[in-house]
Amino acid sequence: MEDQGFNEPGPYTLAHLGQTFLTHAPAVILGGAQLLDGLRGDGRLAGSTRIAIQLRLAKLLGCPLCRALFPALAQRAGMGEAEVQAALRGEGAQLAPETAAALAWVDEIVRAGGQPQSCEAAAGLTAAQRDHLVVLTRLDVIIHSVGLMFLPRSMIERAFAD
Repeated sequence: MEDQGFNEPGPYTLAHLGQTFLTHAPAVILGGAQLLDGLRGDGRLAGSTRIAIQLRLAKLLGCPLCRALFPALAQRAGMGEAEVQAALRGEGAQLAPETAAALAWVDEIVRAGGQPQSCEAAAGLTAAQRDHLVVLTRLDVIIHSVGLMFLPRSMIERAFAD
């Protein structure tokens, strides 16, 4: 999948933050159980998969801070450079099946603005895992919208260009 970003970079303004919050916060609040289930319950994903998801979201959401931070954390957690790059690019063929399925589902969530319909490549995930990833991705969108308001536009545009 070609990187499309999440509505392209910005504009990261208070109005954008308000719209993002109104769009995603209700689903995040109502999805609290799914969020927790993905951390400790039936929807739990492997640690390496969770790191790969954060790498991919850093790329899709255009966050230069996360793009700088998460590769180092991934390598400290045992991911090799090739795995880190594959996760950033969303190239599931080079990753474990669960990770590839999760990245495909995250791509679909971002593409669909938080309301994915289906994704054949994510068929290997359980319903609980898919539900968890929808809420997690929407929460990340809110967090990034807040954080990106305080970064210079030039940094954000460089992160999208990488």
